[in-house]
Amino acid sequence: MKSDVADVQLQERRKLSYGEGALLAVVLVIATKFCTLPSVLAGAAGSKALWVAATLTAAELCAVFFAIKTARAGGLPSLPLPRGVKVGVYAFFALFFTLKLAAFARELSTYYALSLFENVPVLPVMVLLLFACALLARKGYTAMGRMMEVFAWLFAFVFLFAIIFTRTEGDLFNALGMFSPDFSGFGKGLLGGLAWYGDAAAICFFDLRGKEGVTDPSANKKTKFKIAFAAASFSFLMIALFFAVFTASYGDAAKMTDYAFIKLSAFKANTDELGSADWPVIILWSVVTTLYLTVVLISAKESLLGATQKEGSKSLLPYFALGGAALLFSAVFLDEEGDYQSYMTRVASVLSLLAIGATAGLGIYSLAKGANHEKQN
Repeated sequence: MKSDVADVQLQERRKLSYGEGALLAVVLVIATKFCTLPSVLAGAAGSKALWVAATLTAAELCAVFFAIKTARAGGLPSLPLPRGVKVGVYAFFALFFTLKLAAFARELSTYYALSLFENVPVLPVMVLLLFACALLARKGYTAMGRMMEVFAWLFAFVFLFAIIFTRTEGDLFNALGMFSPDFSGFGKGLLGGLAWYGDAAAICFFDLRGKEGVTDPSANKKTKFKIAFAAASFSFLMIALFFAVFTASYGDAAKMTDYAFIKLSAFKANTDELGSADWPVIILWSVVTTLYLTVVLISAKESLLGATQKEGSKSLLPYFALGGAALLFSAVFLDEEGDYQSYMTRVASVLSLLAIGATAGLGIYSLAKGANHEKQN
């Protein structure tokens, strides 16, 4: 008798259904793009922010494609790479995810501390946030995938609510700048915005192979293609639509920065200016970004265990160690606003570019191994 895919997921910590993997991929692609990335692109690319975001998102979706190929082969832990190469990849991903966790946990904590909790200290909020993410991360990728299946309905509801009830102050003439022939800020925007990408590397740890004798509703190849196409299209269109509306509302870069994103964590200022759907959008944003941080934390833990050649466990110690490292890095190197901006537009951009390259390399290796296996059979 065939068992249910849920039973397999509960027994194997990286096992995910294809639908759950697609939902988590959507979170990884869009979660960090709606809050602080516009402030960077507004200053660097101006009215060309839409084209910069579209280009970077297209590159990210290509990385997602290669990451899924790795996940279809069982994920990075299942690849027959030379031990030295595998440990090196693990070590790089452990560094990458930990620094990502430090930067974006600081970002969320700054928003919560300054906007929601009325100027409370950022450090205690960051400690509580990382503690909550550690408790969630202990449940693994499977729990995150299940949560996404539940909250996907909330996302759809908030999206429709915002379309129906939000009052915008946009002017379509402001959007005409997107089509001007001056693309002087395009390259600068690409370099400045890279730090908000590279998250597809987390998908390299998923196990999307399925299992013989297990009933998986997404096992059909045509169904898998439809799921992947829907997830990619939704992610790309949501980001493009956001930047189009954003540009129509705020026009040139100076006006965008002054009105909407003068702070690093000015999400509330943006929703205030765009309309009246503040709290539904804030709740949605809080859920998505917390899930994002949790997936990053799980990936950092998987990388740490892989680099140290240790078996996985449900102990909270690795999560607390990584959270503590992220907290220390943030307190020492990202304490000042100028330090944070410099890190995100320089160091983090290089790390993200390397992560995209590593993700593509693993995907190509997985494709090559798969092709050789088919030839042998």
